[in-house]
Amino acid sequence: MKTIKTYENAIREKYLSDKSSGELRPNLFNLTRGTLRTVCINLIDETLSADDLLVFNNYFKVGENKDLRRQVENYDIEGFRPIYNFLKGDTGSIQSFDALELTAVIIDFQLRPFKKYRNGKIENEKIKRVEYISDLENGKSTIVVKPKNKKFFLWYSTMSATNKVLLYIGIITLITFGGISTKHILKKEARWMIWQEDHYIEVGFDTEKYKLNQLKLYKEERIKNFKKTTPICDTTIFFNEDGSVNIWYGKNRGKELEYFTALGLHPETGKTLKPITQYMIDKYICD
Repeated sequence: MKTIKTYENAIREKYLSDKSSGELRPNLFNLTRGTLRTVCINLIDETLSADDLLVFNNYFKVGENKDLRRQVENYDIEGFRPIYNFLKGDTGSIQSFDALELTAVIIDFQLRPFKKYRNGKIENEKIKRVEYISDLENGKSTIVVKPKNKKFFLWYSTMSATNKVLLYIGIITLITFGGISTKHILKKEARWMIWQEDHYIEVGFDTEKYKLNQLKLYKEERIKNFKKTTPICDTTIFFNEDGSVNIWYGKNRGKELEYFTALGLHPETGKTLKPITQYMIDKYICD
């Protein structure tokens, strides 16, 4: 008889089997609460079925008018402790059913959610294929990548932003000299942008004028919404009415704090920006 307990056991066995055979997602080999959140963010950018999306919305409490990716990025990694303890074998079971379902998604347990496991059916209902060649910033690129080989995608998804650009250039070069139309690979012509002082601007692909690591794939929301700013204690609106943040911060190469108007990577260091907190406001802005 298939029960939640046998479902739970099957999920753990799948994790241990994949770990032993080397088929786990790369981030899961060094399992931490932080890597669990990273995997969830990557899954949003890769492939989610209708059922998986429902699991994410339930677990991360995504209500109306809330962005799923931002909700996960701001999620306290302490919340992943039950999943971490379960996969590590520190606990015999997960008390939260939503956490168990999320675990099934994280390790790609095929007979998920529980209703499919109980019926013994695997349905292929992927609704969002890979459309991201991201450098860990939000948004889609202009390139559509639909790999047939899962191992290739895992390799590709762990590449640095610079290496992805180099791969892109290599593909274009091969296509150009091979006489194949780029229309077979590109959804539309690639566009580029660079960081200029306190905002992104669109530029042409010119490696003589710009360094390769300066060039980033064009993202309209980066151009419109991502800017460096100087928050003022009495006038800057740090939080929205629903508690979400309006300001993010990070240190530049000189270890100086800088503030930005949207979530993303620091343009100099490439490190993910952090959401502003009342502690940071009191100590560094309003002191």
